[in-house]
Amino acid sequence: MTSSAAVIQHPATSANHMEYGMEAEDFDILIRVASLVTGAPNAFITLVDPHQNRLCDESYCSAALKEDDILVIEDVRKDTRTSAIAARRQDAAIVTYAGALLKTEDGTKVGTLCVTDHVQRTLTEEQIRLLRGLAKQVMSLLSLRNTQRELTDALARMTRLATTDDLTGFLNRRAFFEEAENLRKLAVRQGGALSVVVVDLDHFKKVNDKHGHAAGDAVLKEVARRLRSKLRSTDRIGRIGGEEFAIALPFTSQDTAMELMRQLQLRVSRDPVAYGDIAIPVTFSAGISELGGDTPLDEALRLADKALYRSKAAGRNQITEAEPLAA
Repeated sequence: MTSSAAVIQHPATSANHMEYGMEAEDFDILIRVASLVTGAPNAFITLVDPHQNRLCDESYCSAALKEDDILVIEDVRKDTRTSAIAARRQDAAIVTYAGALLKTEDGTKVGTLCVTDHVQRTLTEEQIRLLRGLAKQVMSLLSLRNTQRELTDALARMTRLATTDDLTGFLNRRAFFEEAENLRKLAVRQGGALSVVVVDLDHFKKVNDKHGHAAGDAVLKEVARRLRSKLRSTDRIGRIGGEEFAIALPFTSQDTAMELMRQLQLRVSRDPVAYGDIAIPVTFSAGISELGGDTPLDEALRLADKALYRSKAAGRNQITEAEPLAA
């Protein structure tokens, strides 16, 4: 059956039924029962395309959606409701069609549970009643799956809110320390290096004082984008203060971290941040420290922070390395 809708046939063949939170195996038993109780060899579920809110006009199920109840047609070629579709679908071996509506609690039609046969078949009132009942079961399962998906999405949003800084999209302070500590343990187990960097935007207070906090937020968002552009998916960056960031670079030596930070320094400072018709120049200062052995994360960050202050004392827009920690 060719349509713009999501289709779960018997056997299931849908490519996009996950739009509705559906997994084909969950519905397969209901589809099989629909085939058994009607005697029709083919059974399937067709859902309205969630983006177009309709079925393809070449679909018999599109005709079923125009009805208020189940649509049962013994010969689609002779019934006025489907004859035009049958004429356009001469290659389709469908003679008998029955489609029971799938409706939400508010009466919205979202699809059909259908059976078809390549020969003319008469359905009894009992078979029609059972098909209608199975459609209600499909709708109940569909609603349950959607509810589960919504709860999962809500939990993911809550987790994201609890661990992420809204403005920059970076980890918040607590989440950064947790993930950086996990990286530290991994580096210790595998005998690899872990470098940490503390970054502070230069003269950020002047941006807020001169242009306002909205301009400051624009600068933070743009700097965050530029910083992220050079980092690997395995790196972790967090906003640990107003204009202060921390970066954990797993399996990265202090020398390699210095090279990366120089690239980021150029990336951030190369172009001013545009805010309306204002161009705001931005630079940062940074300190880098490499963990050694079982060195605690907070100790490495403390040394990186001390190196950061040496960068500021040297005139800002500098990157300073801390002394390597002993293993």
